Amino acid sequence: MGLFAMELSSSGYFYAMAGLSMAFLGFSTIVVVLHQGTGGRLSPFQVLITKLFTELGLMATAFAMLAPTLSISGIREDLVWRVSSGIMLLVLVPWLVTYPSRRKAAAPDQKWPIRGYVLNILGTLAVFALGANIVGSPINPGPAPLAFATVFVLSYASVSFFWTYALFLKN
Repeated sequence: MGLFAMELSSSGYFYAMAGLSMAFLGFSTIVVVLHQGTGGRLSPFQVLITKLFTELGLMATAFAMLAPTLSISGIREDLVWRVSSGIMLLVLVPWLVTYPSRRKAAAPDQKWPIRGYVLNILGTLAVFALGANIVGSPINPGPAPLAFATVFVLSYASVSFFWTYALFLKN
């Protein structure tokens, strides 16, 4: 078995997700740079949101590229899904646990929005799906939990961008 012996059947999907994630990251960065170019300073909350866009954009890109990258090592496909799920959990769980407190520190007077609760519930579902992918029960290891988690991360970033975009339009 050569180095490039295994191409995952879902690689095209993950490559597309990586491209979409990078496009999101680039666009959100342009918005922040344009805001700063007008002489506007970033508030602590805007700094947090900027970090959010960057963290989630890069996280979604890395998640999307993880399984295709592991697949070129020649390991069995079920292990690609399990190892990828484990790595994703190591990154996603601490982020989900710490973000609410980071947000509270940056904007102590703001209540946690309902969309934050909804997104964290979806994040919990992604965590359970990745965990099930690792143990192989009740589902067989496969690409779906990784795709769900990647879409979740990019969706979290996109929803956050949509709801906070106006903050970057103000001087």
